[in-house]
Amino acid sequence: MAATRGGNELQALRPKVNREMINDPSQQAAWAAKRLVWVPHENQGFVASSIREERGDEVLVELIDSGKHVLINKDDIQKMNPPRFDKVEDMAELTCLNEASVLHNLKERYYSGLIYTYSGLFCVVVNPYQRLPIYTEEVIEQYKGKKRHDVPPHVFAIADTAYRSMLQDREDQTILCTGESGAGKTENTKKVIQYLAYVAASLRSQKQSTSQVLSNLQGELEQQLLQANPILEAFGNAKTVKNDNSSRFGKFIRINFDSSGFISGANIETYLLEKSRSVRQAPNERAFHIFYQMLGSCTDSERKDFLLEDIKNYRYLSHGQVPCGTQDDKELYRQLIEAMEIMSFNTEEVAAVHKIVSAVLLLGNMQFRQERNSDQATLPDNTVAQKTCHLLGLPVTEMTRAFLKPRIKVGRDFVTKAQTKEQVEFAVEAISKAVYERLFKWLVARINKSLDRTKRQGASFIGILDIAGFEIFLMNSFEQLCINYTNEKLQQLFNHTMFILEQEEYQREGIEWTFIDFGLDLQPTIDLLEKPLGIFALVDEECWFPKATDKTLVEKLNAQHSTH
Repeated sequence: MAATRGGNELQALRPKVNREMINDPSQQAAWAAKRLVWVPHENQGFVASSIREERGDEVLVELIDSGKHVLINKDDIQKMNPPRFDKVEDMAELTCLNEASVLHNLKERYYSGLIYTYSGLFCVVVNPYQRLPIYTEEVIEQYKGKKRHDVPPHVFAIADTAYRSMLQDREDQTILCTGESGAGKTENTKKVIQYLAYVAASLRSQKQSTSQVLSNLQGELEQQLLQANPILEAFGNAKTVKNDNSSRFGKFIRINFDSSGFISGANIETYLLEKSRSVRQAPNERAFHIFYQMLGSCTDSERKDFLLEDIKNYRYLSHGQVPCGTQDDKELYRQLIEAMEIMSFNTEEVAAVHKIVSAVLLLGNMQFRQERNSDQATLPDNTVAQKTCHLLGLPVTEMTRAFLKPRIKVGRDFVTKAQTKEQVEFAVEAISKAVYERLFKWLVARINKSLDRTKRQGASFIGILDIAGFEIFLMNSFEQLCINYTNEKLQQLFNHTMFILEQEEYQREGIEWTFIDFGLDLQPTIDLLEKPLGIFALVDEECWFPKATDKTLVEKLNAQHSTH
């Protein structure tokens, strides 16, 4: 019965195309007579047209939809594939492989509910922005051990290929998820983990479904691996303009397997947490989910224990947008607490996490003033500071002194230096970001403590890289620069693998081929950032100068790279 249901669901992943009609010779001849091509369109990208007349370097075409005649430069025309290639599953099979044909194929498949399409070695995913019934256990069963070309395109096929290659070749595998923010990288990462947890469950029962086994084995590795996501998303994801659940950090998930293919342990490395989001957000965005989940879900007794206030009282949350239609904060908070229990967090650890989150918010509510006859900052009311110190277990006098009159090393000695209001507020924000970042790192380490059970050497692994997507905001933080730089590096890897290595393989095999420069080399941009006198080096250097400002940094960048 399960196989039958899976077979039916698998049919939903196949395009509905009348192959008999499009393979009919008369139909093919009629199509060829139309001389159909793609021409650029201002709003639709490319539209189908029929060549009516050639005039030297220009061509008169008739737009199929409107019947309008347009004169187009020959170089702007792109060839159209015959109907037999409609909704093709692997775009490497297209006779005419051009931008218009790729976009058309992806669009036609997407409108047919087919979000996965192969492009040679790669799998292209178009985010459907809705839940699809194509990730069930029945569907997983249809992909287990199958060759890629025997089943429709799916992230499960990619995961299975990596799993089988690891077992057969005894080589570690890595799956890279790249794309713009909101493209669906994190969701597909979760599907890869779901698939691997299913096919490699070390205590699978032949008579029970994997979900039943996992529910009966609370705390077992496979379930804990799946439950790491709610914790990481609560503390590392946030609403942005493009994506209501945007990953604001990158992660590399390493799943270790023994020689039999069973999961023996796992480890998560995180990168580039956008810690500035904990203190400031753009108008239509939010801070990390945990702030809203906690403030909207804690009981009255918990609010008292953690000194929580109304969400409108926190300065750090006043910059962005509080409501988020697609995020059910209470339900996600329930899932977070459940995940912490499955990961064996004890009561003290959960309470400590809540206290630190509350303390970060309270740090932003401390109000400093400038003394009348000097530039020195003062804290007239230390009520908020007392609450913060109570949560963090710090002496309030020492904390306020550290902000207002910190000890600074001069030569071999330490001196106390009074700070201005601006300096103190800068320091408080820096501490807030640092505390939140250290909490996030502790959570990752705590998750790894539960997941990493690999005692012996030589275990193979499958790695899954999920990096925050390329994005440009009205105001961009240093973290966003690092995120975009990382995406440039990954895109360069893609281009190198897809275009350069593939063409080099042709040459090695003696295939007649003229080497094509696809004009996609991102190295100049990467060099601008990472070379010895690049942007990163100059920013780092400027940080060492006590009187450095944004203006001095810009002047230095212009002097070094004005001709780039």
